[in-house]
Amino acid sequence: MFFKSIIVLASFASASMAAPATATGSSALCDVSSATLSIPSGVALPAPDFKATFLGLGVGTQNYTCTSGGTYTNVGAYAEVYQLCSGIYKSPIFEDLTSLTFAIWSNAPSSVSASELIELGEILDPSFILGEHYFVTNPVTGSGLAPKWDFTSHAFAGNPAAYVVGSKVTDVPAPTSKSDIDWLELTNLTGTLANEIYRVETRGGQPPASCVPGSPEIYIRYTALYWFMGGSF
Repeated sequence: MFFKSIIVLASFASASMAAPATATGSSALCDVSSATLSIPSGVALPAPDFKATFLGLGVGTQNYTCTSGGTYTNVGAYAEVYQLCSGIYKSPIFEDLTSLTFAIWSNAPSSVSASELIELGEILDPSFILGEHYFVTNPVTGSGLAPKWDFTSHAFAGNPAAYVVGSKVTDVPAPTSKSDIDWLELTNLTGTLANEIYRVETRGGQPPASCVPGSPEIYIRYTALYWFMGGSF
């Protein structure tokens, strides 16, 4: 039931006065280039240098391991990214979208993983899915992890260039709640999907304050808005 609720909410948001992207690029009705990323006063994120190309709703988990010092450290994320089209950022639902989605996702049975949510998307293959978000080995340094947004299996199926790996530039605490993961500005490390990526309007995702060294990896559910700026699409 919760899967259906997330899919229905995301599809409603995507379909709001718009059409989904196609394999050849964003449709005219899904043009979000006129959308403006609104950064609240007091939040130290710089304004983007490029216009919006895609606007996505991320639903998934932030993943953590316990350090020898007894605190959690982030080791990646795994999320489905649903497309939000023109009109949604002007609609009444927009400002509450991550909260509404998180209310559904956070109340799903604890046994349900982000992988299962993504697998459902693969089965249904709804056109409003942009793609997936996960972490990869840093392609420039060959070590460490870097976030990747991969649209090669959905919005631009078969196009190997439809991805971006990001490098964090600015990291600020979420102005909403201490339980919400930070808001971010990232720049392009490799790929052509976007020049900049912003993660804002986050809900959830923060780990407990302490842990027992040697305890297993944990997966903390979250939702967020991802703004993809510039790029070649």
